[in-house]
Amino acid sequence: MKAAFLDRDGVIIQKAPEDEYIARWEQVQFLPGALEAVSTLYRAGFKIFIVTNQRGVALGKIRLDDLEEIHHRMRATFGEAGVSITGIYFCPHAKDDNCFCRKPAPGMLLRAAEDHGLELGRCWVIGDSSSDIEAGLRAGCRTARITPVTEHAKIEPMPDLIAGDLPSAAEQILCRECAAGA
Repeated sequence: MKAAFLDRDGVIIQKAPEDEYIARWEQVQFLPGALEAVSTLYRAGFKIFIVTNQRGVALGKIRLDDLEEIHHRMRATFGEAGVSITGIYFCPHAKDDNCFCRKPAPGMLLRAAEDHGLELGRCWVIGDSSSDIEAGLRAGCRTARITPVTEHAKIEPMPDLIAGDLPSAAEQILCRECAAGA
């Protein structure tokens, strides 16, 4: 079984300004083409997961109830677009908690694989930060980095592919899957 693990902020929805957090549903803004790109992956047979660090919970900037409402409404929005989100995994811990779930640790990916019988070598992690890519590499997944073209030379660790946005990443992933006969 193959899956796409998508980071949330900066990949599916607009990031909050620096040092701020998306704390309520009213702050959620889907990025252009994100719903359609996820729908394309879903129709191609990918299980869809959202994996997101949410340290705002540990810092008291996001209430757990509000985070769960955001994720519930995201699932409903994707459902209206014909996409079933298989799972949403989040890490509520602070950076210095040294937990196994906070990316770049692979804990959320490994837990999803165990919960859903995934073959991580057939899965893609799509993220906009080095911690997303590192988590994917540590779990044995293929990786796609969303980043502006002007920053391609600065990327570490190197992902399997680089794209300017989620629609472009989805297109490249499907091209690779098709070429590999997957």
